[in-house]
Amino acid sequence: MPHTNYSAGTGSGAASTPSTLIGKVEDVNPAFITINLETSIHQNISLASLYRVGAFIKIPVENSLIFGSVQSIKLIQPEMALILRVDLLGELGSQGFSRGIKTFPTPGCPAFSAAMAELEEIFATDSKDTVRIGTIFPSDTLPATLRTEQLLSRHFAILGSTGTGKSSGVALLLHRLVEKHPNAHIVILDPHNEYERAFSSNGTHISVDNLALPYWLMNFEEHVELLVGRNTEGREADIDILKRCLLEARKKSSQTYSLNRLTVDTPIPYKLTDLINAITTELGKLDKAEEIRPFLKLKNKIEELKNDRRFAFMFSGMMVQDTLTDIVSELLRFPVDGRPISTLDLSGVPSDIVDVVVSLLSRLVFDFAMWSQRHVGATPILLVCEEAHRYVPHASMDTRVHAARKSLERIAKEGRKYGVSLGLVSQRPSDLSEAVLSQCGTIMTMRLTNGKDQEFVANCMPDGARNFLAALPTLQNRECIISGEGAICPMRVQLDYLDDHKRPASNDPNFGLAWRQDIDDLNDLVNHTIDNWRKGVRG
Repeated sequence: MPHTNYSAGTGSGAASTPSTLIGKVEDVNPAFITINLETSIHQNISLASLYRVGAFIKIPVENSLIFGSVQSIKLIQPEMALILRVDLLGELGSQGFSRGIKTFPTPGCPAFSAAMAELEEIFATDSKDTVRIGTIFPSDTLPATLRTEQLLSRHFAILGSTGTGKSSGVALLLHRLVEKHPNAHIVILDPHNEYERAFSSNGTHISVDNLALPYWLMNFEEHVELLVGRNTEGREADIDILKRCLLEARKKSSQTYSLNRLTVDTPIPYKLTDLINAITTELGKLDKAEEIRPFLKLKNKIEELKNDRRFAFMFSGMMVQDTLTDIVSELLRFPVDGRPISTLDLSGVPSDIVDVVVSLLSRLVFDFAMWSQRHVGATPILLVCEEAHRYVPHASMDTRVHAARKSLERIAKEGRKYGVSLGLVSQRPSDLSEAVLSQCGTIMTMRLTNGKDQEFVANCMPDGARNFLAALPTLQNRECIISGEGAICPMRVQLDYLDDHKRPASNDPNFGLAWRQDIDDLNDLVNHTIDNWRKGVRG
């Protein structure tokens, strides 16, 4: 029997488009339906695109259309019947497209292939509040867009194994955001210096070479983590001494400020010599020799940080100046001046201090946004954290409370109140704090081959998107599953190709190419590398 064409109006103002009847509803479930495919359809190879995995199906119900996506195809023998499982996406009616289903179809209802005009009405919005990032699978023309306000106001996460195009996806999204919003304020915490090249034309790059992050900007918890350490024996005495002496050092410098209240967390400059002198004064009050040790530990640690050139960006002699205005302006891009993105290269920060630096930077973003809320010119800020699992690890991995983890968790939980959006990027979602990931309203997931990672992401996904996750191990590079507030509905997307000069420098060394040639000039590689190694510089 030849296939039959039908017209199914949407009731939403779109022109009716002829659609092909592909079968009838056989079974109805709150999350999916099954369709018995018309024999004439599955026997016609030229019509296979109408029902292949990913194809969109519509079912007229009363005055609206129910839309779904084919997730699996099953052959029933000996009848040689094809059964489609279709995951329900939403409903298109007089008020436009909405997630969820109000009126479910019943068994026996006809099912049609979705027309392109209807899909464009659902997905291809031209609103100034959306950004295009790719095309929707399996089409190569149907644009995939994200709703900017919902994406940013409820945080987002970009997840995927190494080599799947995750960093390029981040760069693509940020480029599209600043194209629409040229006066954005975006900060990227970049642990591998990948993004400097990607945003060379519309961003500013900050590294340990030009970063001046004064020690006095640290709050008390960050002072403790750096000067006392985590879970060290007898740390309670060290913490108590540090608190008294730090407050004394800040008091000595507070005379030039009109402050109604001064605490150990108040971000005003103080001299390290004043802190050391305060410790020495406290030490002179002691009666017992065995109590000298915590004082000496603190003094020695401060001297060590002052004398170690690796920490010069925080502890050099020039850091006593009040540069907070300059730091905030440079970091958060006030004014934007055509460069709305700042990339912070953390690769040169010593590993034993990087947690404190991340904590300080992320807290600086949050605190500025919180205190600027009463100002009429307050503006939202996006903080993107690469390798997020390093700074907000899963609770089962580390029971100790990191300063960085606490700062980022606070942004995840409270940031939307003050206009701070968090973008988490990770290749190991199962190592990421579930409390933080669950706060992300939009999740973009690229290929994941690790079963533990897949299971973890599935637990954080909205119910309507979980069936899409079966495709995670087989996604191609630059493909992702997007679900949550930023997407009109769960969708599988082929990300747009990004020009080479806009892509991050995340390519791995090519073994095959490098191993086919020898190093002729020893000075070009070994000696030059050793010289940089000893100087502590790269390039």
